[in-house]
Amino acid sequence: QILEWIEGKERNIRALISTLHTVLWEGENKWKPVSMADIVTAEQVKKYYRKAVLVVHPDKATGQPYEQYAKMIFMELNDAWSEFENQGSKSLF
Repeated sequence: QILEWIEGKERNIRALISTLHTVLWEGENKWKPVSMADIVTAEQVKKYYRKAVLVVHPDKATGQPYEQYAKMIFMELNDAWSEFENQGSKSLF
C-alpha cells in the first residue's frame, strides 16, 4: 500500500501530503485530508509537513502493530521534505 502511495509522487512533498490520508492505519484520526489548494505556499507546505510528521513519527508508534508502517511513511515524507528544501522551497505561484 505504501508503494502505491509513493508511485508517481517520489520526492513530491505536496503530492504525498495531499494523499497521506489514503495510507494511514485504521484508527488514526489526528490527520485530516489536505487538498492541493491548502499547500500552495512554502509556508503551508512546511506547516502540513510538520503536522504529518507528528502523526507518523516512529517514536509515537513504538510497540504498536503499525510501527514499521509509520516508520516507512515518516522516511518517505522526510526524503520528500529534503528534496523540497534542496529545490529552494518554492511556492506554486
